Formats: sequence, structure tokens, C-alpha cells
Amino acid sequence: MKSVLYRFICGIAVGIGGVLPGVSGGILAISLGIYEKMMLAIGDFFHNVKANFKYLLPIVLGGGIGILLTSNVLSILIARYEAPLLALFSGLVLGSVPGLYSEVRKSGPIKPKHIIAALLGLGIVLLFALGENTAVASGKMTELTIPVSLIAGAVLAFGVVIPGVSSSFILIYMGLYSAVIGVISGVLDLKALATGGVSGAFNRFLEILVPLIFLSIGFGLCALIIIKFVNRMMKRHHMSSYAAIIGFVIGSVALILPKAFTSFNWISVVMLLAGFVLSYLQTRYREKIEKKEAAVLAVEAAQGTSSSENLEK
Repeated sequence: MKSVLYRFICGIAVGIGGVLPGVSGGILAISLGIYEKMMLAIGDFFHNVKANFKYLLPIVLGGGIGILLTSNVLSILIARYEAPLLALFSGLVLGSVPGLYSEVRKSGPIKPKHIIAALLGLGIVLLFALGENTAVASGKMTELTIPVSLIAGAVLAFGVVIPGVSSSFILIYMGLYSAVIGVISGVLDLKALATGGVSGAFNRFLEILVPLIFLSIGFGLCALIIIKFVNRMMKRHHMSSYAAIIGFVIGSVALILPKAFTSFNWISVVMLLAGFVLSYLQTRYREKIEKKEAAVLAVEAAQGTSSSENLEK
């Protein structure tokens, strides 16, 4: 039950990161320790449908709620408390670095290729950041036709699957961000609900139904393609992949922190430290749980071997 609740909360955080400008849903998934398992569960979904569905369901539900919260309720909080929230996200991301580093060291010492992978990860994030000023300056609104909805869904998939990529900045650059947020918020439009009641909210939902469907299709198709690639890299180049992820993490924090500290304030400092401590503690807690599970599996395997030997005798 604790594991299900934790994945649900992680899903909310990833959903928020997926649509919050400057934040990457993929980075938050890594920080919270669900990224690799989530990618494997999606990529190999039909190999073990029951187990993968059970693992992914809380994350998907939480992600949906996180996206709806960001497009409705959290938009007000973000407007008022953007700096402390970004500081909290930065702390959560930074707190995952020790765990990521230990993952790189699992199979042996650090090699030059791992340093190169980390630098490449950092470089990719910084390249995406080059378009940030242009993106923010672009206020052009593009209508969500069916082809455009498919493209926008694919861009959202990039932000969730690829660590360090902020899909929101890309959507802003393309002039699609406001339209996409409008479609997402239309699933449960609180303003329409308050002014027109349930019928008003339902009519608003019908207005955005077609772009929402194709947005979801674009997201799903693109996510599956990218996830296949990510899983292959994780299996064949595990240490280098995690080294690149460290580069993604450092680059993301380098981009987010200046926005959290445009002017010094102690609230942002406290939120940064709180995020770091929470992330670090949950990483250590997760490692303990994984060690216990591994020990239990080892004991069960030993008992199974012993039983088979007794039967042979």
C-alpha cells in the first residue's frame, strides 16, 4: 500500500513537471527513483501485462491529477510563489545526485567514457536552453488542428521521457503552450464549472475532446518509440546512461536555480534545502527497501534450491 501511494505521489510530481515551464518531468521521475522501472514497465508492457499495469496505474493516475492541478489550481500558486516552487524542485533534483552517482559506480570505477557521457548530457540540456529566450518572447497562438495536436503530444512525450528536456519551453517556442494548457484544463475546467455548473463544464469538455484525443495519440506513439530507445541504452550501456542522466540533472538545476533566486529570499533557500533533504532521504529509504527485497528473493531462491536437492535425495 505504501508503495502504491508513493508511486501515486510521484506521478503527481511528474505530471506537474511535464507542463510546468522550465521543469522536466523525466528529471523528476529520476529524482524520485521511478524512472528506470517506469520505462521498463511501459516498454515491456505486454510481456507481463498484469504486473506492469499494477505498477504503472498509480503513476498514470497521479500524472493526470498533476497535469490537471498545474493547468487549473497550481497556475494560481505558480503565479504567486514561482521562486519557492522552483527552488523546491531544484532541491528534489539535486538530492538524487548521490544515488545516481552510486548507480554509475555499481559495476566498476569511473572511466573517461562516463565523463564524456555526463558532459554530453549537460550539453544537450544547455542546447535546449539556447532557445528559451526566443520561446518566452514568442507569444503567437497556434490553433490545435489534428496534425498540430499530434505534434504537440509528441513534444509532451519528449519532456516526460527524456530527462532534462522541458517540453513546455518547446511548446512556447512553437506558439502551442497556451492552446495545449487550455485543452488540458478543459478536462476539468474549474472556471466553467463555477460559472456554468456541471453542464458548463461538460460543454467545455466537448469543445476540447477532438484535440485532446489526438494530443493523447501523439503523446503515446512518440513515448513508445523513445522508451524503446531508452530501455536499449539502459540495458547495453547502463553506467554511461546514468552518467548522462547526471549531466541532464546538473544542467537542469543550472537552468532552474537562477529563476528561483532572481532576488535572494530565505523562503527559497529553505525550500531548496527541504527538497534536497527529502529527495536524499527517500533515495536512501528506497535503497534499503531494494536491499531487503533482494535479500528476501535470495533466501527464497536458496530455499527452493534446498527443497529440490532434498526431493532428489
